[in-house]
Amino acid sequence: MTTASDPPKNSESILPRDVTAVAQEEREQSSRRVLDEKLTEAERTAFYDHSSERAMAVVLGAIVENHLTGLLRLLMRREEDIARELFHPSGPLGPFGTKIRVAYMLRIIGPETYRDLIAVNKIRNKFAHDLSVVSFDDPPIKDWLQNMYICGVVKRMAKDARERIDKGTSVDQTKDFVASGFVSSARDTYRACLRFLIHQVVDQENGIKVAEANMNKKS
Repeated sequence: MTTASDPPKNSESILPRDVTAVAQEEREQSSRRVLDEKLTEAERTAFYDHSSERAMAVVLGAIVENHLTGLLRLLMRREEDIARELFHPSGPLGPFGTKIRVAYMLRIIGPETYRDLIAVNKIRNKFAHDLSVVSFDDPPIKDWLQNMYICGVVKRMAKDARERIDKGTSVDQTKDFVASGFVSSARDTYRACLRFLIHQVVDQENGIKVAEANMNKKS
């Protein structure tokens, strides 16, 4: 049973073949930790910021982009000069959209995550460059959000949690109460969607970092 703190599974998402089974094991362990434990203090503050919806769209997009960048860099040679050139904002891998496409083509993320991250990039750019857009209920933001795969997952989680509360069958009322609020507004739905997308990327990051550290200890 999926709870409010569990990242949804994405069976299409696979790691590159040269990443050992240790990384997968560590990734699974990381997935059992809540998101707050995986973010820096600055990221946690930004994630729960209740200022404008424009700021929220830009900041949450930046958090997931930063972790996707970190994941890509972990899978590359540790040549810092070349990496800085590639990932510079004006470099070949600077744009968020390019990073998403590279991650997908290298089989780091699956098709659902790929499409969802493309939507996140579009939403962030729309809020950043179109001042007429002020809410996640505004078109085309609402349509992009509703069409995200993870949005469907979040809606089902909220529905199931509400049914358990109403029927008195909930085994963890706190988690179910949180999950039932995922769809209180378009803003809340988007934050929940980004919560799980960030989970997925950070879990892959953590899996590779721990596996690499373990292998270095043995060498």
